[in-house]
Amino acid sequence: MTTRIRRRTCLAALAVLLATAPATGPAAAADARSMAMAGAQTAAAKGVEAARWNPANLAFSPGTSISLVGMSADLHNNSFSLARYNEVSGATLSSSQKQDLLNDIPDGGFALDAQIGAGGLGLQMGSFAITTGVMGAGRGNLDRDFFDLVLFGNELGETVDFSDTWGEGHAIGRASLSYGMQVMDGPMGRIAVGASASYLYGVYEMHVEDAGGSVTTAMTEISGEAYASAVTAEGGSGYGLDLGASWQALGGWSFGLAMDNVVTNLDWNGTVERTEFNVTASDLNALNDDLDESVADSDTTYAIEGYSTDLPRRLRLGAARDTGSLLLAADYVQGFEDRAGSSATPQINLGAEWRPLGWLAPRAGVSLGGSAGTGAAAGLGFQAGFWQLDLAVMNRGGFSSGATRGLGFGMSTRFVF
Repeated sequence: MTTRIRRRTCLAALAVLLATAPATGPAAAADARSMAMAGAQTAAAKGVEAARWNPANLAFSPGTSISLVGMSADLHNNSFSLARYNEVSGATLSSSQKQDLLNDIPDGGFALDAQIGAGGLGLQMGSFAITTGVMGAGRGNLDRDFFDLVLFGNELGETVDFSDTWGEGHAIGRASLSYGMQVMDGPMGRIAVGASASYLYGVYEMHVEDAGGSVTTAMTEISGEAYASAVTAEGGSGYGLDLGASWQALGGWSFGLAMDNVVTNLDWNGTVERTEFNVTASDLNALNDDLDESVADSDTTYAIEGYSTDLPRRLRLGAARDTGSLLLAADYVQGFEDRAGSSATPQINLGAEWRPLGWLAPRAGVSLGGSAGTGAAAGLGFQAGFWQLDLAVMNRGGFSSGATRGLGFGMSTRFVF
């Protein structure tokens, strides 16, 4: 395979992945407290944050809270760690090092996930809440054979296929009205249900309709093809509905159940385009000195009709125990699709919040499973009167810096009365 064809194939594949990153965007759930506790919030969230995690918890959130501003970013991959990067960066790779790199990639391919966002103003007054923000998420996948080809080339008579390549991304504004209502109060505790109804504004959406390629090596020549078809849209609107239930039991225990995106619909009717990219190479051999005649590429963009999308559904089960000075929480998360912002692989989140001084709250959490695998989080909460500030950082991929396959950080602030 020639250097030119290899370079063009790499660029086409990388374009598929990079296009899945969110174009912009603050996320409605940019909450540093939740990140510091590794997302274990289904039973633990209270106040204005309950609207985003489990609206039923609003029934047990007296007083008033106002979210002012929040931001978060979380980027990770499923294959390469920081230690592996440091090992191969700038080095001439041996065959064993190349094989180690290839072994790091799962059979399903190299996946890159990104979630970036910032929360807007939110107001909670007792059982009611209004929240705003923008959420951005992207996910892309490159076929494992692509890395095999780049690292080792292709053998005589072998055909390398890149069909397991796809990507999706979106940035969406959200304004939500949430309500939690107590439905039972008895000797075993209190039970509430809740709902969040949202207006969705589509900022940007893209998805790869079809992508792939192959390279075949014969006795006297090499031939290959790389192609991708992607749809992008700017401007749209729609709606969403989240549901939740909560049980406040005895002894400081609480349990929660939440279903995200029970119903969603987004009509993309602004600027909608399809881009088709194709590279074809044939009759490549050492005697052919006219590569421009042997390699043909095309890149075409044209307007298309609008379309509709939904957001991936996700089920969350949570439990928490609050002793006053210590909060322990756990969540089980089950997505139903491998999409941007969701994974069909189950995830367990464990979190803790310690309140030793009242004004200072150290937090920590562990996440297992999902698209990122193991993750470790930590953060601090500061309170001065009615004002609260939360900071968080998350290490994706493991518990040591060398095992890092991605990082997340968050900051949020609010007033609590």
